[in-house]
Amino acid sequence: MVLTFAGGWCAAVADGAGSAKWSRLGSAIATHAATHSLREALQSGSASPVGLPAAMQHAGEAANRAMRRFAELAGLALRELRTTLLIAAAYGAQIATLQVGDGAVALMQSTGPALLPHQGDSGEFSGEVTHFLPDDGAVERLSASLSVTDAAPICALFLASDGVEDPWYPLTRHAPALFAQINDGVDDGNAVAAGVTQSLRGPVLHAADPVHALMDWLAFEKRGENDDRTLFVAWVSSPSV
Repeated sequence: MVLTFAGGWCAAVADGAGSAKWSRLGSAIATHAATHSLREALQSGSASPVGLPAAMQHAGEAANRAMRRFAELAGLALRELRTTLLIAAAYGAQIATLQVGDGAVALMQSTGPALLPHQGDSGEFSGEVTHFLPDDGAVERLSASLSVTDAAPICALFLASDGVEDPWYPLTRHAPALFAQINDGVDDGNAVAAGVTQSLRGPVLHAADPVHALMDWLAFEKRGENDDRTLFVAWVSSPSV
């Protein structure tokens, strides 16, 4: 989910746990609550404006609170709503991010390597995730992950579920090629990155129909990788990467 407001924007991506019966509702509740909490806290004219770090903390707490309230009203166990949550917001001269669960946040710099401000909550075994909202302790994990970065050197930002992160792992190495495909299209210079196979050749961000172009791009193939794929991309209009 993405929201804009005076002076900035916010976005949230969530990937419900496959073992959780109502995870699709949990992920929808978490992203809605987090982004609307951020917009309310940061938008111009707010009765009680707060800084970006505090607003991010409030957003994580709002997501957890909304999920727990829904579980109570619906008579569900918390585990039935389990979801990961990745949040990003840009406001003023700062970019802030939060993460609980797997997936990845990647910040592309105009010069230099991609920055990954968080380490995903992956367990010892493949596909294992150690923290999900709204489990006990997960919101504390989310809050502790807070990262605030100077926005000036950042030319693009990704929020990616593990369905995108895993095929493109490690993003520290492959994020530039991923962004090049999204921004410029697939070519001989980036097509072999991470060993993925693409059918889409044109760019996504500048396509006549970017929604369908992104869907086509997300249909990439890699042996053994077929998880749900969610990707949010924010970028400066003329990046130099």
